[in-house]
Amino acid sequence: MAAKLGKTAKHYRSNPKSRAKHNADNGTGGKYKHSNEYKKEHASARASLKIRKGSTTDASKQPDGSYKRESRKANRGRGGAQRR
Repeated sequence: MAAKLGKTAKHYRSNPKSRAKHNADNGTGGKYKHSNEYKKEHASARASLKIRKGSTTDASKQPDGSYKRESRKANRGRGGAQRR
């Protein structure tokens, strides 16, 4: 056992709600886990838009449900998921 606890460890020990969220985010699956159906849909959209692995463009989902090839910077800067 460690001699002294660090600031972060002390924080999580004294804040159970924060500790639970931290454990959920860092456990299996994590914060960004997506279903296989979601991944399959996005992979096929990227393929149809001819976006290769490592590309700096995103398959941006549009309000009508379609996908558009768009700059990663523009798409993520807009904060699409956070705006909905």
